[in-house]
Amino acid sequence: MGKRRYITGFDGLRAIAVIGVMLFHLMPTKIIGGWLGVPLFFVLSGYLITDLLIQEYDNTQFIAPIKFYIRRLKRLYPALVCMLLISTTIILLFDQQLIYNLRHVLITNLGYVYNFWAINNGQSYFQQFGGASPFTHLWSLSIEGQFYFVWPFVVWGVLKLRIKKRYIFLSLLLLSGMSAILMAVLYQPNAINRVYYGTDTRLFAVLLGSALAFVWSSTALRPVVNNKARNLLNSTGIISLMIVIGGFLWLNGQKDATYQGLMYLFTIVITVLIAVVAHPASWFSKTFDNKFLNYLGKRSYSIYLYQLPVFVFYEKFVPHYKTSFLNMMIEVLIVLGISELSYRYVEKIFRYTKSFKHILHWFVASRNRFFGGVVVILTYVLFLGNGITDHRAGIALPETKLQKTLKKNEVEVAKRNAMAEKEGHTSASKKQKRTTLTADQKKIVSAYGLKSEQYLAFKDLPFKAVGDSVMLDAAPYLQEVNSNMVVDAEVGRQSYQTPQIIEQLAKSGKLAPNMLIGLGTNGEIKRADLDQIMKIFGKKRQVYWMNNFVQSRSWQDENNKMLWDAAKHYPNLHVINWFELAEQHIDWFADDGVHPGAVGDRNYVRLLVEKVSQVNHIK
Repeated sequence: MGKRRYITGFDGLRAIAVIGVMLFHLMPTKIIGGWLGVPLFFVLSGYLITDLLIQEYDNTQFIAPIKFYIRRLKRLYPALVCMLLISTTIILLFDQQLIYNLRHVLITNLGYVYNFWAINNGQSYFQQFGGASPFTHLWSLSIEGQFYFVWPFVVWGVLKLRIKKRYIFLSLLLLSGMSAILMAVLYQPNAINRVYYGTDTRLFAVLLGSALAFVWSSTALRPVVNNKARNLLNSTGIISLMIVIGGFLWLNGQKDATYQGLMYLFTIVITVLIAVVAHPASWFSKTFDNKFLNYLGKRSYSIYLYQLPVFVFYEKFVPHYKTSFLNMMIEVLIVLGISELSYRYVEKIFRYTKSFKHILHWFVASRNRFFGGVVVILTYVLFLGNGITDHRAGIALPETKLQKTLKKNEVEVAKRNAMAEKEGHTSASKKQKRTTLTADQKKIVSAYGLKSEQYLAFKDLPFKAVGDSVMLDAAPYLQEVNSNMVVDAEVGRQSYQTPQIIEQLAKSGKLAPNMLIGLGTNGEIKRADLDQIMKIFGKKRQVYWMNNFVQSRSWQDENNKMLWDAAKHYPNLHVINWFELAEQHIDWFADDGVHPGAVGDRNYVRLLVEKVSQVNHIK
């Protein structure tokens, strides 16, 4: 076997992968499939590591796992430890809310088993709203670490047995398919962590790359091929690249179909693209080998490590952070600056033996030994040690005031819903209508800043409300002003889930003549979903839709614009401008800047009553 070939173009693929991940974190509604950069990293790792191990065996008839582990640790561990140290320092000094569970996060990441812990304890990769963790993205490094630990023995074993490489290829292909099937079987829309973080359900990407290495060895690919072969390579590369770009733009990580085969098919396309780029005769091998992509690709590991911590801390520490082009550019520049330092002074120094030995020699030299020891001890005691030993680091974050309120509201709303549905058999027209206020009603009118006529007209209207946690926060106040209102609100509810909910309510006859919708806190509202909802409601039902105030999320403005545009199309759709009022009263809100609290909730209700009065011409 020939000398190991440096594959030009692979740095370009790494750059594309890390750009996709960064853009997804910055603009999740624009680059909706940017998270697919991770499968691209997985396939690349599978191919490169397997190709390296095969070459080692072909040259020596042996694979040295210990030497392999040392090479991998030198390449990956120092930058990871450095990032954990810096992030822990920031948490201890400036954001101690994140110290909860930190011990588990640090230990599992250092042991490359964080993905197992994240399945039961971590945040969903797609539900980062409110208290996002700067470590969520590290699950993928754990899967790669587990692969590195096992794979040298697997490759050594199958090569020692002299199994034909095409049979190994087919076996790995079959195993990858089984992993994808397991993902589809275990997938649960409301508990996505198991399949998203699971080694067994994500292994197919690494296996596809490994399978490719057995039939597409980098040293066996000829730099010169005939025109027919070159054209086939280039046309295949163009098609696969277009599909990859399309996936980055449109493959939604929260859709059922993604986990029921689409992610696997997309990963197969990635594998094809990698095969084309790996071939020295392809146009892509040269095109992806340029200064810009090479720069990002060489630093892609550090960029990947630091991008989420930078985004999380920046958004936390900038007062009233809003998604804007300027803020995103600042965040990207910070990531690139830190990554350059990490690449130059951590990755490169520890990766190459001479530099590493020089550092080690400096620390153990007699004149520097005391200073070096003091630095190591202080670093551990002050920062990383505290992150592990602090009693809070071993327990989950206690329930916040907001979480307790929402749980309490769930119980209270369920009771009031039962009462409202029971009383709903008596129509509002049969109830005795008062034209004067009782003493209790006068208190309500005063507390909510309502006019008597508006309140009297609103309080008995048949209403059904469907929404997310912002509506759940306001639910007791809604039901205090209108005891007929039935509220179906849930923490984390996404707009794409709502058409099915509305359809079920329609089938069971539980829709009301007046509907209140409050969605968009947790993600984009698709116009197609709104159209489907409005189709179910029909033209006679009045629909009141509360727009969004989610100041730190990119989808806020897009959702609000879409709602105003939709209101022009549907005469019975009435948008309530919660955003305009909320923006003027930041002091109403909880620490997350989105859930309004008691004063805000009363004003939330007031806006609804005023809009209903306006629609019904009540002054």
